Amino acid sequence: MSGLPEKDQNLALVLQLLAPTQQSGNTLWLVDENLPVASLMTVPGAASITAVTNRYDISADLQAKGVTTLLCDFDFSGLGSYQRIVYRISKEKMLVHHCINQAIRQLSDDGELFIIGNKQDGLKSIAKNAAQTYGQKNNTQKLGNSYLASFTRPANLSDEQMLPSNHYGTLRQVQHKEITFQSKPGVFGWEKVDRGSELLTTVLPTIRRYMKSVSSVLDLGCGWGYLMLATRDWDVETRCATDNNIAAVEAARTNFADHGLTVDCVADDCASNIRGRFDLILCNPPFHQGFAVSDTLTEKFLAAASRLSRRSTRAIFVVNQFVPLEKHAEKYFSACRLLLAEDGFRVYELRP
Repeated sequence: MSGLPEKDQNLALVLQLLAPTQQSGNTLWLVDENLPVASLMTVPGAASITAVTNRYDISADLQAKGVTTLLCDFDFSGLGSYQRIVYRISKEKMLVHHCINQAIRQLSDDGELFIIGNKQDGLKSIAKNAAQTYGQKNNTQKLGNSYLASFTRPANLSDEQMLPSNHYGTLRQVQHKEITFQSKPGVFGWEKVDRGSELLTTVLPTIRRYMKSVSSVLDLGCGWGYLMLATRDWDVETRCATDNNIAAVEAARTNFADHGLTVDCVADDCASNIRGRFDLILCNPPFHQGFAVSDTLTEKFLAAASRLSRRSTRAIFVVNQFVPLEKHAEKYFSACRLLLAEDGFRVYELRP
């Protein structure tokens, strides 16, 4: 295993733990964007596995591989007990703590929780803190570039015996500059207004003035809904917002309702199931996938925007200055115009 790339070592280790044995019994698999599960042809022991994920694309992929999958914001209510729980840790620390706390409680008396990650992911310190919190020996092992730690169910569990998760499961009110909104850890830029998104909104009044009509708006990769909220004073017939992250969708729905906006807010893989065309498409595409930087995400969002555009559509994108959006956009749009360059971001107008 030591000859594999780091991300594949983690996946290989997860697959080893998922493979059915006489001792493994029923297995719960906690999955987020940090595992390249789409690259798998099959999942070993799929029939005995229940997966929980907060990503729409992962849910669809695992179900297609025969894995019973629950799409939610890592809500463990209603789940039974498991002899084995496997978790490649997430990027957001409070989410990691939440998942470990809940997983410990879902273990059967003879069950075992396995957590996997790299040193730079914080696995060693997380495992040490979890062992101290639950009164267990720290048994972290180094396997290639991956680290593995395991835990059993403590004899006496209490609400006080938990890793700090900042009440991960609930939305909380955030005040940033002139806007109040609901958000939570795990949502991109959850406790602030992202500077790139903020710059995009500064060009919208000009865009609105020179467009003949804006009857429909799409927020592609909506996060907690900031870009769509910037159109709240516009007379728009149809609003749609979508994100791959269930936590983001739930936060956005709450924020749209709080601001009196009627928005069709859906969980989807980069609008893959959305049909129709939109007059205006707003997008701040992600360039991170979990711990890794992914240049392919920009092209994926451009392709989706192109598919959902009509001839008169304007797609407004904001990206970090190092993302070569012009190069990618040539495949999908006939015109790409730089509107603003500031604070390390670039805002573009794209036309079919």
